[in-house]
Amino acid sequence: MYPQIITYLLTFIKFQEQIIRTLLTLLIGKSMFDKPKDQQPVNKPYRKLQVDDLPIIEIPEKLNYRNLLTEYQEKHGKSLKPVRRHKNAKVSVPKGMKCPKCGAPS
Repeated sequence: MYPQIITYLLTFIKFQEQIIRTLLTLLIGKSMFDKPKDQQPVNKPYRKLQVDDLPIIEIPEKLNYRNLLTEYQEKHGKSLKPVRRHKNAKVSVPKGMKCPKCGAPS
């Protein structure tokens, strides 16, 4: 009895598969179950290598921080106060670091 039910169900599944294929073919308009035709690969040449222009390197003007401080004092009538860092600052400036433009200490 079981083999007869199994064979009946298998034939019914095959019939459903044919119906689904037919409906998909009607829905899409072309048979998507056909084997794809041999397609030739697209032969596009690579883009030619382009090299960027060299960067413009400008040498920064060297200043003296002491001269800048005296100019500020003459212009504003008071001395320029140093930068005060917050107590809980996570980033600290190393003591040996100097400004690359004017040479001012940290």
